[in-house]
Amino acid sequence: MRFTLLGSGCCRCDLDRWGPAQVLEIGGEILLFDCGRGATMRMQQAGIPFQDIRDVFFTHHHYDHNCDFIYFFLTGWLMGRQEPLRIYGPRGTERFVRSLFDVALADDIASRREHPIFSENGWRREVLDVVDPVWEHQGGGWTLSAIHTVHMAPHLDNLAYKIQAEGKTVVIAGDNIVCDNLMDFAQDADLLVHECTFPSDRIKRANWERFHTPPRDLGRWARERNVKRLLIRHFAVQDGVAVEPMAAEVREEFGDEGLLVGRDLMVVDI
Repeated sequence: MRFTLLGSGCCRCDLDRWGPAQVLEIGGEILLFDCGRGATMRMQQAGIPFQDIRDVFFTHHHYDHNCDFIYFFLTGWLMGRQEPLRIYGPRGTERFVRSLFDVALADDIASRREHPIFSENGWRREVLDVVDPVWEHQGGGWTLSAIHTVHMAPHLDNLAYKIQAEGKTVVIAGDNIVCDNLMDFAQDADLLVHECTFPSDRIKRANWERFHTPPRDLGRWARERNVKRLLIRHFAVQDGVAVEPMAAEVREEFGDEGLLVGRDLMVVDI
């Protein structure tokens, strides 16, 4: 398996750290997790043929995690996607996709369907809201499962994904507070990909406790759950917030070995 971090930032305007998105390549398949600001351009930079992607998994529907999806979906179709796109995510995913392509962009799609160069199947999609407490899905040589985590409940549902293939386990979380089920889910993971948005004191001082995990808590629970490698991303580097102090907090509890400080286009072989 090969993991590529497309964007290591969040909703802040940052030309070095674009929005949340990552891909996992397994054999000849490419799985896309979230599709934040600049995700499609980052795939182009990384040489990832985004028009060949068939499976998209959303962690949740804050706009910084889905705002590039229009561009990805339509441009992938225009650049040669021949089959419907399969889209999975928490409650609200079907409504999100339908409101975009059956309402807001319906005329755009209708106009392009008249041109014979564009595949009649490439604009179609299959969408599933994941509502079961634990959801499992089989791919070609890989198994994926999803659980619900806590991030701004009850307004949003939020998912974390576990992908198992080639004898390895990767867990990709969205934004979340410390959750017992996520900690159990990530037990012994070869790679855990997790947000690290603000320093612990900023989370407490600015009342972000319902949104995000303090870096020190993340490092501690990842160590306790025997996570082999921990990749941190979703950095909010403005207004006095810097990456290295947050990484240092994680390092205090998790240790230096196995800690990966995310940057755009970082590649990790698992």
